[in-house]
Amino acid sequence: MSVNATGRTGGRGRLEGVALVVGGALLFALGLLVVVTGTGLSGALGMRVETFGRIDCHDTRTEKGQTVWHCFGESAAQQRANAAERDRVGREVLRAHVDGVPRSAEISRSRLLFTDHDGRTDPATVTATQVFDGGRWYAHSSTVVGYGMIPLLLGAGTAAWGGYRLRTT
Repeated sequence: MSVNATGRTGGRGRLEGVALVVGGALLFALGLLVVVTGTGLSGALGMRVETFGRIDCHDTRTEKGQTVWHCFGESAAQQRANAAERDRVGREVLRAHVDGVPRSAEISRSRLLFTDHDGRTDPATVTATQVFDGGRWYAHSSTVVGYGMIPLLLGAGTAAWGGYRLRTT
């Protein structure tokens, strides 16, 4: 085994460099996925992107330009289904004195994470991405992009440092 000027063996330095490059690449890919999700470019990657209306955010104490962690909204398909269900229940209420009381309407809503909020009124519409089928919806917002930039930059730096280590061994 050869020993370089720093006293390390070439094999161990090379292994550390490869580990840094691989780890940095994985961290970079994770950050890129989060940034793509936050910007809305995720539709090009085959992820579901929907625009939601009838937004209801329970926490409106945020300041202007911040995001609300949990909001609820209805996609276009949910709005149509919910309107049809309300109409059905409305018609059955008219027959309640004959057939009995109808069961209440089941309204479906989707949970939206990281919704931009002005601190006073809920947004009219929110566009969001669903990364995995049946998973959570992430609103396209600057907060998600900011969170994604952290692993993206750390991964790029780590991979670059690993590449430098490989080159010097």
